[in-house]
Amino acid sequence: MLIQAGDADEGREFAAATADIVFSRYGTLEAGRAFSADVKRRLARYGRKPDELKIMPAATFVLGDTEQEAQERAAHIRRQQVSAQTAIAHLENVWGRDLSSYDPDGPLPDVDPVPDRDLAHGWVHSGDRFGTATQWRAAATEKKLTIRELVIELTGRQSFIGTPASVAAQITTHVQADAADGFVLVPHLTPGGLDDFVDDVVPLLQEGGVFRTEYSGPPCATTWACRYPAARPRRREG
Repeated sequence: MLIQAGDADEGREFAAATADIVFSRYGTLEAGRAFSADVKRRLARYGRKPDELKIMPAATFVLGDTEQEAQERAAHIRRQQVSAQTAIAHLENVWGRDLSSYDPDGPLPDVDPVPDRDLAHGWVHSGDRFGTATQWRAAATEKKLTIRELVIELTGRQSFIGTPASVAAQITTHVQADAADGFVLVPHLTPGGLDDFVDDVVPLLQEGGVFRTEYSGPPCATTWACRYPAARPRRREG
């Protein structure tokens, strides 16, 4: 099995030509559908069918007994993941200067980025420091976000948040709408971070007919492999 990651045009073309699975950073329904349609339309020129390539975005999840509880828990988790130091470091990679004197729970810096420096690879998707800073300031102003709150929003993956039933419904909607073929689940805790999903969400996906109930092939080699199957919901027939 060949698994590939790459969002540039060359990467998408390479995925269409060779990959069995391609990772995607597009987790929202609209962006996911656009990415999927673009990549899968390319398969025909290589004699491949659309279902020969599976698109698998990374996704986090947070479960709660109620929607409000899940949202509050998700907000708490993200604040733990993005420390004050992490938030400042993220901005420093765009501004190109020491911002340690700024309050991470305050507004964005009022100084401009240092020109003529390349952005740190992997932090942002634009090579324009001033353009990126302008976009971030606009977003922070519009939503009244502090530095830390903005970084939390910028660095968040697709996240399914809610009760087990609503999370199962969200995942099913994404797959049925051709926004993804499944998801690579990224738990916020290890080990054991998938326990609640396996126990509470997988049975609902199975009841809905979108997740396998058994494997074809030999039995699982280990207990861990049996307990944590790959989270790849199938589309309903018909």
